[in-house]
Formats: sequence, C-alpha cells, structure tokens
Amino acid sequence: MHPADTLAFEKFLTVRPAWTAIRPAREAVGLEGRALLHCGPPVAVAADLVQPTLNSAAVACVYEGWAKTLPEALELVGSGEIDFSPAQDRRVATPMAAVVSPSMPLIEMTDMTNEANRAYAPINGGGTGGDPAPRYGRCSEEALDYLRFLNGPVAAALTKAAAAPLPWLPLLDAALTEGDDGHLRHGAAHARLLAILEQRIDFRAQPEGVAEFMHKWPFIHLNFWMAAIRCVLGGAEGVAQSSLITAFGGNGTQFGLQLSGQPRKWHVIPATPPQGRVREPYDVNSGVGAYGDSAVVEAFGLGAMAHSYAPDMHALHEGFCPPDLVALPAQLLCGLHPEMSVSGARVGLCARRIVEIGATPVVELGIVEKTGAGGGLGAGLYRPELELFSQACADLEATTPNLRAI
Repeated sequence: MHPADTLAFEKFLTVRPAWTAIRPAREAVGLEGRALLHCGPPVAVAADLVQPTLNSAAVACVYEGWAKTLPEALELVGSGEIDFSPAQDRRVATPMAAVVSPSMPLIEMTDMTNEANRAYAPINGGGTGGDPAPRYGRCSEEALDYLRFLNGPVAAALTKAAAAPLPWLPLLDAALTEGDDGHLRHGAAHARLLAILEQRIDFRAQPEGVAEFMHKWPFIHLNFWMAAIRCVLGGAEGVAQSSLITAFGGNGTQFGLQLSGQPRKWHVIPATPPQGRVREPYDVNSGVGAYGDSAVVEAFGLGAMAHSYAPDMHALHEGFCPPDLVALPAQLLCGLHPEMSVSGARVGLCARRIVEIGATPVVELGIVEKTGAGGGLGAGLYRPELELFSQACADLEATTPNLRAI
C-alpha cells in the first residue's frame, strides 16, 4: 500500500471500541439549538433532503417541543429555521431517515486505547418496513409515540446496562462465525448482546414493552455496531495523503465518502436506488437513492463485503449479487484485524486501492419509499460508481503534499 494508507490502517487497527454510555446528543456532541443531524453527505438547503428525512425531522421537532403538531412541524422544517448537518461530521452514524436532535439519547462507543476518540448512534427502532421505526421516515402520531418509547423507557434501561464498558470487536468477531454479516443479519450478535443485557438489566422491573422490544428485534444491534465502526474510522482520520475511507453513506439523493487525508471533506456522486426485492405493490424505483450511514459497515469491511460468512444474506440477494462479490474482500480490503482472529475477517477500505484495481465495493442498504408513507420496502445492493473513488483520489493528490517518506 501507499505509505500514507499503511499508516492510516495502522491507526485503524489500534482502535478498541467499547460501549460506555447512553448520552443525550446535547451532551455527547454539543448539539444545541434547533439543530438536526441526518445521514450521508451535506445538502445546501433543507428542501434538498428526501421526504422521509423531512418527515422524521418533523417528528423530531414535535418530540423536542419546537412545534405542537406534525403539520406545524412540517412547516417549520421547510422554513429554513432548522439547522441540518451530516451526522458523520459529528462522529455520529444514523440509519436512513432517522435524524438526531439535541435531547435524543445516543449509544456511546469509546476507544479504550484513546478515550478522547468517541462515536455515537441513536437507538435502533427494530421493527419491519411496516412499523413506525424512525429509520423509515413516517410522519405520524404512531411514529412520534414510537420515538418517545425508544428514547424514554428503552433508553433508560440501556443506560443502566452501560455501567461497565463492553468491548464490541470480539462480539462481532464471534457473530461472523455464526452466520452474521454485521449489516443486515444480526441474529448471533443480538443473542450475545441480549445475554449481557439480561445480566445487567432486571427486565421484570422495566416498563411495559421494553423486555419484549429488546428480545424481539435482532436489528437493535446494528446501531451499536455503527457507533463502534464510526469510532474505528474516526481513529484513522488525519493522515496526510491517505485514501483510507473514514466516512461513507448516502442521504437518498447523493452518496459520498471522506478520506483520512481530508477529514470532513465529502466527495459525492448521485445516489441511485439499491437493487433488490421489494414488497408489493412497489418496485425498486419506488425508493429513494442509496440511503443511510450504515454504509460505514462496508467501509469497515463487513456487510455485503462479508457474504462468505452469511449464506442467508447471499441467498436473500440472489439475482442481484455481482459475480465478483465474494472475491472483493481479498482484492479491496487492507488486511486482517488482530481483534477479529476467530473469523479472520479482512477490514479497511482504501479509495486508492479501489481505483488501482478498478472494482468498487458493494453495499447492503435498506430501501425506503420516496414519500415516507410506504415505509421500508426491503433491502438491496448498491455499488457506487468508480468515479466517486477516482475523483476523491485525484482531489487528494492535488490538495496535499507528496509524501516521499512517512
């Protein structure tokens, strides 16, 4: 590898993310005023956000008390009085339509080798595409009630469970050997998490619905993992001329990335819809373009890049998998992780290597109906065009000094 990429990857490998707390966004990342965080790259104005994100923003406005009703909140969202910014720029990863507001509790992951390196994600809503989970972008009283449930009783229970740090890489390492892919399949990781939660929480003493929610939805694990990955990627930022990818995601209109050598600078392309099976009466064109910060899973090296571990997921996407999918990890990912020796998973995605090989990574993403009213339609595969990576590398070379030695 290029020496700058080698150095960034070494930093990547030193990060040891552990779950350490549940904190409100105001405290965790200094989110103040009428500010909301959304997935993917930035937009010029709120009107550039897809409707599901605007719907979730309206629900958040009522949750925060900035508006009394959802119609009033939708007007507020379109007024220009809300400050929208990318979640990943604040070391937060949020799925699809889910936004983060100042008082929302976040899952905190802390690097046990550098406690100044922390990252966050909101609490996952579980559910299916027909449920009012925040990531599906419904604007309804049911969605508001669900948000209050997640950020109230569920968050309170998780706060008690976070009393002692819980390292996350060993949990994922073992789960991969049991059929998980770290993005869409979480059965083994959820079972391990649940066993720990049952030791730390008296579920019999929790408000109605909390125990059922925790036990029913394996998908609640995803946001813990997204926060852990954002912590790892954040630890690799700031190596001059490195093309290691440290942010990755779509806002439904654009898909983008950041490089270690250019912290906080987004490189973007138009976001096309993921390709996969969707529920009737919809088709893939009924959904928004590539959507969500969960693409950080593939930037780490799992998800669609780990289908060799998850035959169920490969079968789910049958007919949509590119022929080189299973070969991509060996071609594109930087190397093995010492904390993932059980699975032997390869990790670390460099834009420079992608350009040199001429093959792009594949990303698993959920598909959300364009208006938000239809909720989640299913899941599919998205393959960013090579242009995204080549332009990012060209810009990196043009704007940073040529390092002959590091």
